[in-house]
Amino acid sequence: MDISVSLTSVRGERQGIPKLTLNLAVEGQTDVQLAIISVTAEIWAAPQMFDDDMSKSYFIGMGFLESNGGQLSRNSKASWQIGIPLTPYQLQKIEEMRNGKDLFLRVQFFCTAGWRVVAPSPMVTDIVRCTVGVSCYSSGYCPFEIAQSKWVKILKELGYGDYVLCEIPLRGVPTRVGMKKALAHLEDAWEHFDEGRDVETLVSCYKAFEFLAKQEKLDDPNQQAFERLLERIGEEEKRKRLSLAMTYICKFLALARHEEGQEGVHIDRRDSQYALILAQASLAYLATSMSK
Repeated sequence: MDISVSLTSVRGERQGIPKLTLNLAVEGQTDVQLAIISVTAEIWAAPQMFDDDMSKSYFIGMGFLESNGGQLSRNSKASWQIGIPLTPYQLQKIEEMRNGKDLFLRVQFFCTAGWRVVAPSPMVTDIVRCTVGVSCYSSGYCPFEIAQSKWVKILKELGYGDYVLCEIPLRGVPTRVGMKKALAHLEDAWEHFDEGRDVETLVSCYKAFEFLAKQEKLDDPNQQAFERLLERIGEEEKRKRLSLAMTYICKFLALARHEEGQEGVHIDRRDSQYALILAQASLAYLATSMSK
């Protein structure tokens, strides 16, 4: 290893395309002098800190050196800033990988440097590719951890949807009969939303609740269906109000299901965004409260 790196801090910016910047402490590990010419970084989001199976990770993109690379020899130190632009789609995929926990990055660096000798006079004798790694870690991918509390602040700096981030634990909840298909409809809704299909977003959200209602032998996700789904909740008043609230959510979602030949209600981005938030929160509540 010619160069050792460690992550010191991370920040987000949202002027134009949001950009994530990794601030790195760099230390030379070789007896020759290296004049850094260029640095790029292949950046992945990973489910855990140490895992050589990259098929489980999500490729975010390529980052680029935004600072002066500097000159490095053994024990000399410098700072690098690696920036990577992030689209809303990339941020959503990162959030799916993070799943409400700490964020783990796997970074592979590609560094080109001039190899200098210092006697009898400083001069570049060769252009070489340097190996960059983390101390005590032999893989070509450098692992970095960003704590959940820090990452949530960075999401705000990135302007992630300009929404309040809600940690809704849809994944990892106890398995319930029929919930898997309902969550598949919710995943369809997210895909429609990412692709700008607002009407289809509401339709898929409705299908998730409609499927749960049919599990209770009812055609529509009405108050009776939700009271059955929530019968595990002992407090009658709470159960009734929850059932009523979810019923009205479904009435809103049903606006996208107009009958053929009739003029439908206009559905826009605000509506699909609102629908996803309500549907995801409600399904998360149901997943941990259903009677079966």
